[in-house]
Amino acid sequence: MVGFLVIGAVGLGLLLVSLVLGEVLDGVFDALDFDGGGGWLSSPVIGSFLAAFGFGGALTMQGAGVGVTGGALAGLGSGAAVGGLALVLTRSLMNMRTDESVRTTDLVGSRATVITPIPEDGYGEVSVSHLGQMLKYNARAQDAVPFGTTVEITAVISSSAVVVEAVDE
Repeated sequence: MVGFLVIGAVGLGLLLVSLVLGEVLDGVFDALDFDGGGGWLSSPVIGSFLAAFGFGGALTMQGAGVGVTGGALAGLGSGAAVGGLALVLTRSLMNMRTDESVRTTDLVGSRATVITPIPEDGYGEVSVSHLGQMLKYNARAQDAVPFGTTVEITAVISSSAVVVEAVDE
């Protein structure tokens, strides 16, 4: 039973190290070209399998009073179940769709609303909805633009400033 507990502790340690160090351990398997693809031998899957195998085997031996063979079979079953769950979870996280990154250059052509009046030779502020986010930028315009006016972004000056032009509605 002590052997199963040691295997479980090693698996739990591997799982914790993989959470802290990320993909550093996975690079070892990539370097050895040991993984057949699909994340079967990623450190979270191996750690989960070993932890469930060790602790499941020890728990079965202690609770059911079976021998080493029974503990190993029970550990194998619990390791396969938990390792499989870890595989499904890591695959789903790795293949998850993400939203596009917000880039200021993508704002050109977007409509915005003036929230601080823009003077003729200075900056005001505009609010624009871009990729589902409300963003606020400093804004310049060729002519003065009053509060509440709908404008179109014609250029990006910097990551926090744009050039706008009033839109005829």
